Amino acid sequence: MRRTGTILFLSITTLTCGVHDPSICPPGSLAACFLPDGTLGAQQCASDGSAYGACGALSSQPPPGAGCAHLGEACCPSLPAELRPGCEAAAAEGDDDACDEVLRAAGDVDLCVGGLAAPQYGPNCAGLLNECCAALPEALREACDAIAFSGNERRCERFLEQDARPSGRCEDVSHAGESCGYLGASCCPSLPEGPAARCASVAEAGNAEECLGYLGQVGDANRCPTVGDREPLTSASCDELLAGCCSSLDGLLAHRCDFTALTGSGALCDAFLSGLAGTGLCGSEGEGGAGGGCGDTDADVENCGACGNVCGSQNATPSCAAGACSLACALGFGDCDGDASNGCEADLGQDPDHCGGCGDACVEKHGTASCIAGECALSCVEGFRDCDEDPLTGCETNVRSNPFHCGGCGNDCLGGVCEDGVCGPEATTIASGLAVPSALAALGDHLYLAGARPQGGVAVRVLKYGLDEVACLATLAPPQDGTCGFGVFEGVAVAGLDVFLTSAEGVLKHTASDGLLLLSANVAEPWAVVADSTAAWFTSRAESGVFRVDTTSSAQDAVEITGTVGRAGGALVADDTHLYWAQGGGVVVKMRKDGTEQRQIASGQSFDDGLTPQFLGIDAEHLFWSTESGRVMRLDKDGANLVVLADEQPDPAGIAVDPASDGAVYWVNRGSGVVRRVNKDGSGLATLAAGQVQPIAIALDEAYVYWAAQDGAVRKTAK
Repeated sequence: MRRTGTILFLSITTLTCGVHDPSICPPGSLAACFLPDGTLGAQQCASDGSAYGACGALSSQPPPGAGCAHLGEACCPSLPAELRPGCEAAAAEGDDDACDEVLRAAGDVDLCVGGLAAPQYGPNCAGLLNECCAALPEALREACDAIAFSGNERRCERFLEQDARPSGRCEDVSHAGESCGYLGASCCPSLPEGPAARCASVAEAGNAEECLGYLGQVGDANRCPTVGDREPLTSASCDELLAGCCSSLDGLLAHRCDFTALTGSGALCDAFLSGLAGTGLCGSEGEGGAGGGCGDTDADVENCGACGNVCGSQNATPSCAAGACSLACALGFGDCDGDASNGCEADLGQDPDHCGGCGDACVEKHGTASCIAGECALSCVEGFRDCDEDPLTGCETNVRSNPFHCGGCGNDCLGGVCEDGVCGPEATTIASGLAVPSALAALGDHLYLAGARPQGGVAVRVLKYGLDEVACLATLAPPQDGTCGFGVFEGVAVAGLDVFLTSAEGVLKHTASDGLLLLSANVAEPWAVVADSTAAWFTSRAESGVFRVDTTSSAQDAVEITGTVGRAGGALVADDTHLYWAQGGGVVVKMRKDGTEQRQIASGQSFDDGLTPQFLGIDAEHLFWSTESGRVMRLDKDGANLVVLADEQPDPAGIAVDPASDGAVYWVNRGSGVVRRVNKDGSGLATLAAGQVQPIAIALDEAYVYWAAQDGAVRKTAK
């Protein structure tokens, strides 16, 4: 079978356009492509980053470490439309280990391997992948992906009810009511004529529980959806059931006949026909029931419910009551497949799929699992360890790179980077417990920090030397409970010996002699701020434009200098003569400090709709910014020569620039909790600190890099 449709082709070629540009070809990265027969393949970037290699076939199991690049570029676009949003969200998270698990789960049902017809998925399984799986703890997420990709609506609904919601997750996900619509529109028409009509009657009745039960049964028979190359089997006895017997039965027995026949398994169909012996149904002989045919089918373990239906005795003591088998399992065994005919088939003391209890599978993530006396045991591959001591998560920790378990479980690098299992220099904590930092500036022996939260904010001075000397600018007293009282502080800038802040109150100035002064309060929600010896300029979250206020007097009205509608908000930097204002859509405007000579020097780039500057940096010749799309950019001040210095950064935030021509650009990644640097020519990309809790703001001096994180900590490390 071959996947068809121009939509897939267009989406893939859009992803791979420009692949011969070395600046966007990370060594070893994967991009999607098409093989000559029209099936999906992948090409890999050369080790020197110069070009992509030949298009090759995708394996059913992606190589370890293929991760989010392979998932986003080669797998997500090939999935059914119902599953793409969840796949793309998982790829965007940037967690390669988690992406590998999604790839593995998709590969297990032959999705994302090229050349296969993509089935339509029902609302419960699509809902799990799109809205629930990625939000679950790792121990549940892997199982959630596997169940959702299987397409079995009943199993997906049960996982949601029995596993996800008891953990307090996915409470808003509920698609059971859509199951009858999916059954009638997408499942019933794919069945043979007789079962299709009986299926339609269930769908039309509109009972969600009955529809889910029906979908579970046809899913177990590898129908609705038929996934991968596991096509239904065919046999003469199953054809016989569908052609004659099933159509002559009524109610649940007719459905059971359909489900058996749809499996295509001759053994199951023969057993079903044998079970009807003596009932008078489907041309069988005898009257059935007590005293006729095969005896009392209500209580006979050899003919329980139907002639020939044997209650299994493997590791069990069987009984039959009201035509249904009941098994008393021997100690240490369980009836885990729910099939009474084979007794209690699972050895709970040794079966890694049912270790200690039915369904309690030992996870083989990055290792080999075994079951010993009902307890999971793990043998981890080199470089991974079971640091959470939870066998349900496997060998979850990469001790070669995890800064909290570097080289072994519990070895915390204390903010340093872990490379090949060895910790780099520690980061030094110089303050902690501050209320949600948002902006940081360095001046002399101190850092100045602004932060906000509804219950109270901070505008503080922090001694650089790590002596935990922190003082609120308004009182010069230490913060209480991490705050300086009620107040929302957003931006901070320094000019000469003065510090300027934006807050809910207005624009403020702090001097050593006068303390904290209110310069202006007529513009609501001031945000980004820059200053020199005569004036301060700022943007507002609530009002459009750039505003100016003198630095020499208090209680004045700030004046808008842009004279245009523009946009509210936006980052702001300045040099001696000009302001540079970042707006939405990737637009950067350059103007003189009096607001004249405005011109656009950057706009949204065609290769990236998300190129919107979030934080700006500046030196003598260039502007620098980070983007929501994960890039760090450089631009000449006249708007020429836009360059990508780094890409694939998880949620880059604050940016700081060494003013020296041979200096570097520094930034923090909120998504991965790291502090990074790169030379201004794009070389020398390096990680300086790791394991931070959503770092947001960054500042430099001659020797150190300083940053503030959402956990209220301020730290430093050598440049």
